[in-house]
Amino acid sequence: MVKEITKSYYLLLLLPTTLSVVAFMSTAKEALIPVLFAILMVGLAIYTNDEPRIDIALSLSRKRVFVGDEVEMIINVRVKRGLGVIAINVPPASYAASRHRESFDIVSGRASHVIFKGFRDGEWAFRVRIKALRRGRFEFGLINYAYHHVFGMRVIEDRIKVSEELLVVPRYRIIRRSLGRIKPSTLTPRTTPTRVGPPSSDFLEVRNYLPGDPFKFINWKASARSPQGNLFINEYEREGLRAGIFLLDVGEWMRLGLPHENPLEYSVSLILSLSKMMLRYGYNVGLWTVPDTGIRVMPSSGQTQFQRIMNALLLVEAGRGGAMIDPAMIRVIMETRPILIMTSNLAAPGAINSIRSICSDRKCISRTILIDINHSSIALRERLRNYGDVGCIPRINEKRDLLPRGALVTTWDPACEGVGTVVVRLMPMIRWLS
Repeated sequence: MVKEITKSYYLLLLLPTTLSVVAFMSTAKEALIPVLFAILMVGLAIYTNDEPRIDIALSLSRKRVFVGDEVEMIINVRVKRGLGVIAINVPPASYAASRHRESFDIVSGRASHVIFKGFRDGEWAFRVRIKALRRGRFEFGLINYAYHHVFGMRVIEDRIKVSEELLVVPRYRIIRRSLGRIKPSTLTPRTTPTRVGPPSSDFLEVRNYLPGDPFKFINWKASARSPQGNLFINEYEREGLRAGIFLLDVGEWMRLGLPHENPLEYSVSLILSLSKMMLRYGYNVGLWTVPDTGIRVMPSSGQTQFQRIMNALLLVEAGRGGAMIDPAMIRVIMETRPILIMTSNLAAPGAINSIRSICSDRKCISRTILIDINHSSIALRERLRNYGDVGCIPRINEKRDLLPRGALVTTWDPACEGVGTVVVRLMPMIRWLS
């Protein structure tokens, strides 16, 4: 629009300039009127050619929301000097990265605005309501604007950064009253193998010596009576809490589905809900990613540990990672013997390799629960949402034979089973294995 105005201006200016030349050559006084018009237009262009001062302020109604909540943005624009059109882009349209565009949906208002600055200084206010779709920590301080002088004398493209940040927390379920049986239906062992902390003075059993066991615990009398000459040590009860480690698969197959509804996003919600429940039951809870991305939370307990896990999950993205396994995780597993809870998507062949990284062909390095998250119903529900209830698509378990033995595999379809229900279903397995 500004270019069309500029072309029209130059065309109108060309006509009186031509007539002025004719008037000067013919000395006709009536032809001098276009000269005044040309002088007036040139003076107007020079008068309004000052560089404008553009101030844009952005504020958010809330700084911390859950996935699915709405936030209102208030944009205040103040312009001094200049004459022309100003185009303004506010978040999420001002960010070129697809992460912002996929993580938010505009409910009301527009993220792009066009205003006309006249001869007087002007102030404008806009309101935009957005809905958070994905978890994460997002900067909301980038504002792009472009100023075009009405006569094409000046074009300015710049950006303004303000200190605004929005924290989108994933939703999780707090199970205060069980919908089913939290305790296992079978008899729980008297002692638990998942203990951390130093050994106590309470004797547990005599077992074979393993590399790394303290020499002071060797039972020399039992070793002398061994026909094969094996070493035996005395095992004592360990002080501390039971331990559980969450292993989050971050392969590319975890993005199958929708940008805001996929196995990765549902894994984050499930891990938070399960960790909240396990911390209530007195577990030490930790977190690692497979492959290793450098995001880890060492096993610990308490409400502070839940916040550490949540902060770590805000940084997790699929398709990243270096080495398959973190050596620190192997050391923690060998020392504490925790229960491993891994979330993955067995629809992709690469998920089998991630599982085999923590499990050999015969058995896993610790007691393992594998949660297979089915994405088929999620994608089909979005495609056929105009045709009513699609239902659930059962998982075809033809790849179960490729999994290592010793891992307890359970399937979860988020489109048909809520997070709270699957937490109640998994807790008896966790308490029995731990």
